[in-house]
Amino acid sequence: MNLALLEQKNLVNACRQAQKHQSKIRKKSWLASKKSKLEKNDFDLRELLKAVVTGVAKAFLLAALFYVAFMSYRFITSSLYFNINNINWFGHNRLSTQDLNLWIGPMAGKNIFQLDLDKVSQKLAKHPWVETASARRAFPHSIHVELKERTPFARIQLDQVYVMDNYGILLGLEEKQFNGLPLITGVFEKNRKPGDNVVNEKIIRGLKIMYYLNRLPMFKENPTDTMRIRGQYKITFATKNRGMEIHMRPEMTQENFKNLMLVLGTIEESGKNLSYIDLSFKNKIIVKHNKNLKNN
Repeated sequence: MNLALLEQKNLVNACRQAQKHQSKIRKKSWLASKKSKLEKNDFDLRELLKAVVTGVAKAFLLAALFYVAFMSYRFITSSLYFNINNINWFGHNRLSTQDLNLWIGPMAGKNIFQLDLDKVSQKLAKHPWVETASARRAFPHSIHVELKERTPFARIQLDQVYVMDNYGILLGLEEKQFNGLPLITGVFEKNRKPGDNVVNEKIIRGLKIMYYLNRLPMFKENPTDTMRIRGQYKITFATKNRGMEIHMRPEMTQENFKNLMLVLGTIEESGKNLSYIDLSFKNKIIVKHNKNLKNN
C-alpha cells in the first residue's frame, strides 16, 4: 500500500515537473517571440528612418539642381554677353544683306539662346528667291545663315512679265538683265505673285522641246527663245531673230522630232532660209521657205 502511494506521489511530482518545464518553455518562447518582434520593429523603424532621410536628401539635391539650372538659364538669357551683335550671311548673290535683314526682321540685340532658329529658316525659305535656308548659333554672340538662291530659268507673260526658276516659282518682275532668258506666252493665270508656282505639264513639255531644238546644229547660231502656248494642243517656238517659227503638239513630241529631222535632211542647205515649219498635224508637214509654201 505504501508502495502504491509512493508511485502515485512520484507520478504527481513528475506531472508537476513536466508542467513546470512546459511552462518554462512557453515562457521562453513568448519572451523570444516578443524579443524578435521588438527587434523587427526596431529594424523596420531604422529602415523607415533611413528611407526618409534618403528621400529628403534626394529631394534637397533635386531642388538644388533645379535652382542652379534656373539661375543658369536666367543668367544666359538675360546676360548682355549673349546678345546677338553679328549676323553672317552665306550663299547669297542676288539678294543683298540689307534685303535679307529687312525680310527676316531685326535679330541684332536679341539673346542668342532665345532666338528661334527654325522660325528664322522657315521665314527665309518663304522668300521667292530663296530655295533653302538654315541658321545656326556661333557662340557667344553670332548667327550664321546659309542660303541657296533660286536660279532664273525663263520669263513668263502673265498680267506682267515675270521671271521664274526651273521649278516654275515666280521670282519677281522682269528686269533688263534677264532679257536673254526664254519667254513663255499664252498662259492665262490671274492674281499671281512672286513665290507662286505657275508651271504645268504643257509648260514643262514645251521647255523640254525648246531645249532639244536648240541642240540641233540648225539652231546653234539662232536658237529658239520664245514659246507661245496656243490652245490645248499646239505650241509655237520662235527663233531669237524671229526669222523662223516651229509649230508642234506637245503630246506628239517624238513623232514631231522625227518629222523635223526628215524635213531638215531633205532641204539641206536651203534650210537656212526656212521661216515656217508646222509639225502639229498627224500625217502632214507644212514648210514655208521664205515666201514659198511647200506641202510635204
